[in-house]
Amino acid sequence: MKAAPALLTLPAALLALACAPAHAAAPEPTMCKPGEQEIFSCTTKAKKTASLCASPDFSAKGGTLQYRFGTPARTELQYPDTPQPAAGKFFFSSTMYSGGGEAHIRFSNGGYDYILFDRTVRTNFKGPTNDPQFSSGIVVRGPKGSKPSTRSCANDASIRSAAYEALPTEDFDDLD
Repeated sequence: MKAAPALLTLPAALLALACAPAHAAAPEPTMCKPGEQEIFSCTTKAKKTASLCASPDFSAKGGTLQYRFGTPARTELQYPDTPQPAAGKFFFSSTMYSGGGEAHIRFSNGGYDYILFDRTVRTNFKGPTNDPQFSSGIVVRGPKGSKPSTRSCANDASIRSAAYEALPTEDFDDLD
């Protein structure tokens, strides 16, 4: 009869779960269309979204990409005008750090370079953990001599593995 108290608490626990409000996480905003793969999607502090969207068949052998920036209600920039293969348009680079690394996807449009990035940097070299710091965003570089602009992501944006596997690579260029 020692099992009886546990059985009495089960209905109370089920009742508590049933009465608790259901909080489903709201989906992150994206500029990708239904059926497209999201390669990168960043929500800026200004509530704009930058997404790199790929066709379902995106791979090193085929598929298409398109960058879109704006809100789901209004696209302010898209490159290229229509989704196209990555070759000659989008480039991937990465580097490793002690306790982290950094990855970039770069494209050029209208005399500007756009670099989507995610970065993990070790911040503790004395303790048992390395206390990584994560950051991501978009850097826009204009003509030589102009100051680059950086928009940080307010969400947990990262470059998806498909980019590592499918995009043409180039030498890593430090953003700083």
